[in-house]
Amino acid sequence: MPLTREITRSEALRYLGLGRSGTLDEEGLRLFDTCKAKLEESSVPRSVTKEVSVSVTDDMVMLGDTGIKSTGLARNLKCCTKAVLVAVTIGPACDRLVKRAQIKSNLEAAIYQALGAAAVEDYIDSVNDEIKERYKAQGLYCRPRFSPGYGDLSLEHQKDWFRMLDITRNTGITLLDSLLMVPTKSVTAVIGLGTDKTGSFKHDCSNCNISDTCSFAAERT
Repeated sequence: MPLTREITRSEALRYLGLGRSGTLDEEGLRLFDTCKAKLEESSVPRSVTKEVSVSVTDDMVMLGDTGIKSTGLARNLKCCTKAVLVAVTIGPACDRLVKRAQIKSNLEAAIYQALGAAAVEDYIDSVNDEIKERYKAQGLYCRPRFSPGYGDLSLEHQKDWFRMLDITRNTGITLLDSLLMVPTKSVTAVIGLGTDKTGSFKHDCSNCNISDTCSFAAERT
């Protein structure tokens, strides 16, 4: 099944390094639109979610029966009693399109990379929205999602996500020894659930350990 949400043009241009208000020349825009249509049609989004219990003590978080040491995650999940683990992918099409494009055009390859990044963010946003609606009736509100590799949450914890969600079987995503995921346009995260509505802040860069140097940080916050 192709993407059900159109890729956000401004986000893809931002990932391309042009900023939200940047653009391409006329020829570049035609190429952008061609790539966008091809990626939207050929992508196969898949996701898996799982509710787990949460307990937090200082810088230690228990997600179900899995203990994770992270000050940032503990702060994010403070006062939460539940959380939803998430893994999403838009499928392998983007990786194939990038590889083919690299043979003939660096710009085309870069456009596909940017479109893929925007697409997977749009997709996990849609999954996040579904979770938000599902738990609203229970009087629970979503905290900003938090991913392995974000802030002080070690990328090593990808292994925990893959085990707890059985990600490879449920989505086709595989985890390499380098801890990178294939397809590359895949995301894992945890979304805390709490009764405090004021804790439902937007997903931003405030806890990230590279926010001072990331070229996108100022635009996200």
